[in-house]
Amino acid sequence: MPYASLFDDPLRSALLQNISFFAVASLYVWIGARRAADTAAFPGPRPPPNWFKVWLVVIWLVGLVLPLVTLLLEGVLRGNGAVTLGLGAYLAMFVTQVATEIFVWKRWRSPIWVIVPCLYLTWRLWQCVWGMSLEGVADSTLAVVTWSALFVLWVINIGVHFTNIPLTLRWDHHPRDASFKALHHPVAILPNAHDPLD
Repeated sequence: MPYASLFDDPLRSALLQNISFFAVASLYVWIGARRAADTAAFPGPRPPPNWFKVWLVVIWLVGLVLPLVTLLLEGVLRGNGAVTLGLGAYLAMFVTQVATEIFVWKRWRSPIWVIVPCLYLTWRLWQCVWGMSLEGVADSTLAVVTWSALFVLWVINIGVHFTNIPLTLRWDHHPRDASFKALHHPVAILPNAHDPLD
C-alpha cells in the first residue's frame, strides 16, 4: 500500500494520526518521569485563583460540552459522518489527555505532569484544523462554529498553561533573595556552574 494512500481514508487517517501521537507523547512522558523518578513527589498544582476557576468552566463548556452537543445533533441525529469522525477523534484524545494527567499526577506523583498539556494542547490545534478540513463539515454551520470556537479556545489555553508553568511547578519555593551559581557563571551550561543536585 503506497504511503499516501494510508491517509486517503479519513477513518484510517484518524486512527493512524491519533494512535501515533499517543504513542510518541506517552514515550516522552514516560522518559521524563523516569528521569525525575528520584526527585521528591510532586504535590500537585497550587490551588488555582478565582479567575482560573472561571477559565476551567469555560474550558469544560466549550472544550467538552459544545463538541458533545454538536456530535449528537450533527453527527448522530443528522448523520454527518465527517462531524462524527472529527469530533469523535477529538473527544477521544480529550479524554485521553485528562486520564494521562490524572495518572501521571496521582499515580506517579511526578512533576512531569506539567508537560502532558504542553503535548496535548498543541496536538488539539492540529485536530481542529484536520477536523475542519474533512469533506462534509462545511455543510454544517454548527460544526464550523464548533471547530472555530475550539481552535480559539485552545490557542488561548496554550498561553494560559505556558505562562502558569512556574507557579504550577512551585518554582517560588526558594526565597526571593536566593542566589544560584548558574546566575553568576559566564558559561551556565558547564557542570561546575551548577549547584549539586542533592
